[in-house]
Formats: sequence, structure tokens, C-alpha cells
Amino acid sequence: MKKLFAVAAALGLAAALAACSERERTDAGAEAETAADKIAAEAKEAVSSPKLREVGSEIKDAASDAGQVIKDTARGAAKGAREGAAKVEAKSRDASDDARR
Repeated sequence: MKKLFAVAAALGLAAALAACSERERTDAGAEAETAADKIAAEAKEAVSSPKLREVGSEIKDAASDAGQVIKDTARGAAKGAREGAAKVEAKSRDASDDARR
């Protein structure tokens, strides 16, 4: 994506510069370089911003919480299944005992 943006920007700049004088080309090139430097600096700032790190940390915490909820739910379901199976088995034994009498 970055390469595509850079190529599109370069082609646009080349087309615009083709119709300009030498001075205008120099000025446009310097402005483009300044703009690129500014964008790069802002991108670096955004990546290292405390807010972005905080959001990342919150996402990590939320994922951990969701994982714990899933584990707890699975444990509860397994326990319920075991208890249900034990009840069915007990009733089965009782019915079998009653049938033998």
C-alpha cells in the first residue's frame, strides 16, 4: 500500500512537473520532500504515541478477559455435562434395580 501511494504520488508529481519551469520544478520538489518528511515524522509519532500503546494494551487485556470467560464457560459446561451424565447414570441404575425386583 505504501509503495502504491509512493508510485502514485511520484507519477502525479512527474506529470505536474513536466508542465512547469525549472524554478517551479525545484520549488515543487522541495515542497514534496518537505511534505514527505512531515508525513514520515507524523507516522513515526503516531506509531510511538502513548495513546496507541494504551489502545493496544486495552485490546490485549480485552482479549485476555474474553479468553478467561471462554475457559470458565467451557469448564462450567463440562461440569454440568458430568453432573447430568451422573444423574442419568444414577436414574438408570435405579430403574435397573427396580426392574430386577
